[in-house]
Amino acid sequence: MSLLLAIAAALAFAVGIFLTKGVALNISIYKAIGPLFVLNALFVFPLIPFGPRWILWSGSVPYLHIVGAIGSGVVAGIIFRMVSRSSASVMSVGQALTPAVVLLAGPIALGASIIPIQVLLVVVLVFATIFPLRKSLAGVSSFTAIFLMIVIGVLSGLVTVAVVLLDRAGVGTTETFIVRQLLAGFIFMAIFPPIGLHWRDFLQLVRRSFFMSMGWLASIYAIREGSPVVAQSVMATIPLWVILIEVIVYRTRPSRPVVFSAIAIAIGIYALALTS
Repeated sequence: MSLLLAIAAALAFAVGIFLTKGVALNISIYKAIGPLFVLNALFVFPLIPFGPRWILWSGSVPYLHIVGAIGSGVVAGIIFRMVSRSSASVMSVGQALTPAVVLLAGPIALGASIIPIQVLLVVVLVFATIFPLRKSLAGVSSFTAIFLMIVIGVLSGLVTVAVVLLDRAGVGTTETFIVRQLLAGFIFMAIFPPIGLHWRDFLQLVRRSFFMSMGWLASIYAIREGSPVVAQSVMATIPLWVILIEVIVYRTRPSRPVVFSAIAIAIGIYALALTS
């Protein structure tokens, strides 16, 4: 069951990431992000009665919620800006680095252990996956492109660490997901009011939010119910699925650097998972 959930999560994320391109091109980028976060939360609302009692104000819980919301919001802003200048598959590589970041942050935030070979694998993984994509963002320098992809991976990893800490504090999956999405959504809508959006824009946002929400839920349950090694390895194939979708829809050959980076990230995360 865990393997099936991980595969379902990877496919849902891949479709959602692919749909991000259409949203970024057809709708004002920052005006769309706030409603997307809120829609993500609404899709999970029906699961609230099946989860544990919420503990919003206990100890470090509110601060972890805020950290998760801010991290998710910044990542979303960077992702939408990157997708508007490149392909969805390029952007997905940065997010796929998340398990590597979690591994390095683990000894500090989670009390986990790390061995030298894992640090070496992370360094090689980051270089092998991001360096070939340094010229993939139109109008952006190589240094800036590399920096943005690293920021996506780092912040996504820190959000994952916050999720783990919330789980250890007894916070349920629904509370973790819904609170983070609503906080990020309300902050974005306060700064960038979603004024001027049309009905067709709303339909695009709903479609994208549905797949991303299902991806998040399936991935969380896959990790909790089964082997993290299997879940992380399957999730690392997301860039490959995004490439496949782009090839089918656009009927064009994928960029070699993107394919190389996608394969490198899948192999690298699998190797890291085996050493964990």
